[in-house]
Amino acid sequence: MAVKLHAITFDCADPEALARFWAQALGQEVDASDFPGIATIGMGRVSPFYVFQKLDGLPAGRNRAHPDFATGEYEAECARLVGLGATVVTEVKENGIRFTTFTDPEGNKFDLVDE
Repeated sequence: MAVKLHAITFDCADPEALARFWAQALGQEVDASDFPGIATIGMGRVSPFYVFQKLDGLPAGRNRAHPDFATGEYEAECARLVGLGATVVTEVKENGIRFTTFTDPEGNKFDLVDE
């Protein structure tokens, strides 16, 4: 039996708004949805696809998992993500690796790695 990454799911207060943020960040479109409280990006087109689900009573504190993204245009993409509403948490440059940890508009962490 094989396991593969199927989707990255974000628990959030406003699925549509967060899906729009990530669609712009990833150069994608938000999918049409028939499910209340659910928004998706890339369903049936990319793997993994992204799911944003409304969750009442979101827990405070850090998320236990986060996606990592990579780019060959590191500085430009860092600036673009901040312009879209991301917040820089930390910047790391060590052992030949450079990445920035961000939070999206609802506080979910993600990393951008310099290829």
